[in-house]
Amino acid sequence: MSVNIELSSAFAIYTDDVLNIDVQGKTVREALHDLVRQFPKLKRVLLNDKGDLQQTYDFFINEQSIYPKNMALPLNDGDRLSILYLIHGG
Repeated sequence: MSVNIELSSAFAIYTDDVLNIDVQGKTVREALHDLVRQFPKLKRVLLNDKGDLQQTYDFFINEQSIYPKNMALPLNDGDRLSILYLIHGG
């Protein structure tokens, strides 16, 4: 199943400026693991030791916020998964 991942520009240095990437996966986890398979430099900044999305990032499916993060969420063919850097501060 094909899913499009849209990355924020903060990831451009890890993907040779490619920010829209087609990946394969039935769940968010599978899609992200296919993404880091295609762009291995992303793995250390995007995923933690358990293979989950780092706490400093969030994702949206078809522009809908997914909170709390659930890596097992199913994806449908043609879905768009957006990954954004969370800005913290006070």
